[in-house]
Amino acid sequence: MESKKILHNVFQNVEVGIGEVSKVVGVSQRQLRYWEEKGYIKPVADDKSGVRRYNLSTLYLIVFIKEQLDKGFTLSAAFERSRDVRVKSKIARKFFEHSFNDVKITNSDKAYGEIDLGDFQTQDGKMYHFKGVVDERGRYVKIDE
Repeated sequence: MESKKILHNVFQNVEVGIGEVSKVVGVSQRQLRYWEEKGYIKPVADDKSGVRRYNLSTLYLIVFIKEQLDKGFTLSAAFERSRDVRVKSKIARKFFEHSFNDVKITNSDKAYGEIDLGDFQTQDGKMYHFKGVVDERGRYVKIDE
């Protein structure tokens, strides 16, 4: 099984109880139940134990919402921001998914390197080759004709 599938499986199947989530994240169990009532989060369906449990994906969402609330956003605004972040992340993953195989590490201690973004053609037909670079100067795009 490839690592992408394994991670997806972990995110969907590792479960954390409401008490542990409350303690670790700093959100009361009452708040979490209220967020459920509003439809912002969903516990893992489990008719047997009666204990609310959340998968890691939902736990990540809970942490994000808590962080937004701490910044002064309302609960509904925090949830909307989480949806925006999820969509933006999905777009970035789609754009860069081929590129992670084309990463050249230039300094592993400082996490410097280059991402080969490939060839792009302009509307007037010119071809350019793009690389995303992270080095001592910051992050930037290098363009070769």
